[in-house]
Amino acid sequence: MTDMTGKVAIVTGAASGIGAAVSRQLAAAGARVVLMDVNATAGKALANELRGTFIECNVADSDSWQGALQACIAQVGPPDYAHLNAGVMSVGANQPFLPLEQLPLANYRRILGVNLDGVVFGLQALIPHMRGRDCAITVTASIAGLIALPIDPMYSATKHALIGLVRSLADGMADGMADGMADGMPDAKLRINAICPGGVDTAIVPDALRAGNIEVMTPDELAREVLDLLVQGKSGEIRVKLAAGVPAYAVPPTQLG
Repeated sequence: MTDMTGKVAIVTGAASGIGAAVSRQLAAAGARVVLMDVNATAGKALANELRGTFIECNVADSDSWQGALQACIAQVGPPDYAHLNAGVMSVGANQPFLPLEQLPLANYRRILGVNLDGVVFGLQALIPHMRGRDCAITVTASIAGLIALPIDPMYSATKHALIGLVRSLADGMADGMADGMADGMPDAKLRINAICPGGVDTAIVPDALRAGNIEVMTPDELAREVLDLLVQGKSGEIRVKLAAGVPAYAVPPTQLG
């Protein structure tokens, strides 16, 4: 088992699904887990089970992110690892998908807020405290960020955006062009990468997708890949895990020309 004894690890969307599975495996590896979620009841219960720390955080709100990180530093210490995992689809699990032109503005704002703003605000909060240290950030993207998902174009759009964000940031840190690096020196210590799962058995998977008999893996199966990425994944790596029993693989950047 990976030894993460004494390391501080933040997980967003930690109260259920992939985030809960990652939190359990981090705790089993010896990490001091900081669980962040809007679901305080489930989040606190899991934190108590894992002897971790729960901090309520609305990832779609920059002030909430900054406050949550300061609480983490004060209560546990600066993070060594972060899994930016919180995510939603454009409709709820028990609702039918809608054509893009019929998607309510509230749904549009919510999916952008959680899936994209939640990662951007998290990175803005985390990077100043992790830069120059042997740290890692893993983002939950999706196979839908590499291929089309006609049933939910907005979900696919946000996940494509995350992959571009991760690759661009990683390249910027490697050559010293990252935001805030006024001295232009590369950061060889802080790594940022992404996991792109296929179907995972979580509450956000709508009934319409389940009805299509998509193959889903358990959150625990994916969580093992997340821990591996946090500990030894390369910066800028986009790793795909399609199904249980199918080896994960890294997807290289598209080459033009």
